Amino acid sequence: MNVTKNLRRRFWEVADFFFPNPCLACGEPISDNSGRMGLCRSCHSKLAPSPSPACAGCGRALQAALLPKDYVCGECRREDRAYGRLLAAWNYQKPIDEILRALKYRRLDYLGPLLAAALTERFHRELSEVELVVPVPLHWRRRLQRGYNQAEVIARPVAKQLSIPLCQALARRKATSPQTGLPRAERKKNLAGVFRPAKPATIDGRRVLLVDDVFTTGATLGAAAAALRESGAQVVYALTVARTPREEPSLDPGSKLDGCS
Repeated sequence: MNVTKNLRRRFWEVADFFFPNPCLACGEPISDNSGRMGLCRSCHSKLAPSPSPACAGCGRALQAALLPKDYVCGECRREDRAYGRLLAAWNYQKPIDEILRALKYRRLDYLGPLLAAALTERFHRELSEVELVVPVPLHWRRRLQRGYNQAEVIARPVAKQLSIPLCQALARRKATSPQTGLPRAERKKNLAGVFRPAKPATIDGRRVLLVDDVFTTGATLGAAAAALRESGAQVVYALTVARTPREEPSLDPGSKLDGCS
């Protein structure tokens, strides 16, 4: 067995040497792709971590040194988000945008486990109490067109690394128009009634991790989390690879999120 593994490893080392993959961001050939999610060393070093401290609802940076981990900005309290906390690893800018586009549109599904490993390494403490992993679903027509659901490609190895079940607990009632470029109000209107629980008994009383690729306004995650809460989920946490940077809010007197407010 060890001999076979060594031979396989040597084979891929030789293949990488003679036929290096191009970096997903700059296109330069890379021979060692281990742990860098398809990026060369230079581009990998340019990944921009999400801010800390940050609002637990939208991930925006907060101008304060000491805040509780579940502190939310005034805007998120007014919106009454259905998930308890957003966990996003990076800001959605170069080069993470190239990785996610490659996963989403170029069918480079090998990126899913690499992203999952980075997410679970960064948020292992926050994810310790999660009992169930649920990917944000695609409509069946879009999934058929794309070949897979990119959220599931990330969520499945996350569940495996956490040693907890993955459940297709949500279904999408209809195919919505693309969200890109829509203002927040239009996004929420576009997603009204889109998600329905597919397995309510599996969700009831559980602490659920809802997984998607990118957080922009929170409309998709909010609608999906609301469907999970209505099905009896005790708490819903949102996990994404990246979040779209937004203007930093002024720090106003706030309150903690109580589970999923």
